[in-house]
Amino acid sequence: MDLKNSVAIITGASKGIGRAVALALSKEGVNVVLAARSPELLSMVQKEIVNEGGKAISIATDVTSENSVQNLVIETQKKFGAIDILINNAGVGIFSNVVDLKM
Repeated sequence: MDLKNSVAIITGASKGIGRAVALALSKEGVNVVLAARSPELLSMVQKEIVNEGGKAISIATDVTSENSVQNLVIETQKKFGAIDILINNAGVGIFSNVVDLKM
């Protein structure tokens, strides 16, 4: 499958698995949109991709905020026109005793 010039949003892209997926996709010619809460870490990943000849933008995003996620989609569409791939890699942790959780 040829992924060249497709567009991928990757949440949790600032480190770990998300970073690795972003780097791998960019090497396949995918335009990557890096999303995570840390603009500084995102910038480092973006620079790494661009320095290797790939296309990437970074958008600070908090996946627990609907407005933040909507902004991610809007900005991606403005830049690339479409979204072809979505890698939902960001995680949210709630650390408490099970009996104390309110859901």
